[in-house]
Formats: sequence, structure tokens, C-alpha cells
Amino acid sequence: MVFRTTPQLGQQLDDVGANYWDELAGITLPSPRPGNKELGSDGGEYWFVTASADIAATATTGTQVALTYPAYTVATGSGGFYTPPGVAVKSGNALWIRRGAYNAAPA
Repeated sequence: MVFRTTPQLGQQLDDVGANYWDELAGITLPSPRPGNKELGSDGGEYWFVTASADIAATATTGTQVALTYPAYTVATGSGGFYTPPGVAVKSGNALWIRRGAYNAAPA
């Protein structure tokens, strides 16, 4: 399991799902925000993004995706970023993507 090296609200680096915000606390925008960058406990770089299409699961490495900037959306492609291994992602889900495959040394 990979975790954030700096504390912040939101899902863990290997979780996939809807954006998180605490409406009870009066927070109405997601945290983290698309485009936030984080260093994982594995030394990898991660970006918080939203899936613009369904992405199939790929075991061990994660599925390679292309990142669209400045919207910070992803879809299956050859962008050098990877979704969490073994997890299918639905369009509209928020997730952290890793630069480089999960079974490779950080780039």
C-alpha cells in the first residue's frame, strides 16, 4: 500500500472513487483538487486527476493513461502515467495516477 508522505484530506494514493469533501464542515470543493501533486511513500510522483472515460484494470503495473492538461483528466493512452494496479476506473471517478508503472523504480 502506498500512502502520502505529507498529510492532507482526501483519498489514499491507491484509492479510486468520487472526489472527497466534508459538507458537514462547510467545505464544498473537493480536496485534493485535480492537478495536485504528491510524493508517495514508494518514492513515486502522483497527480490527482479525474477519469474522462472508463479505464480497464491491469494487474501489477496499473493501466497506462494519457494526461490532458490543464483539465487534469485521463483516459487510456500512452502518456507514461499509470492507474492503481488491478482497479477498474469509471468515467468521472477521481484518482491518483503515478508517473511510471507501479512495478518500476520511480522515474
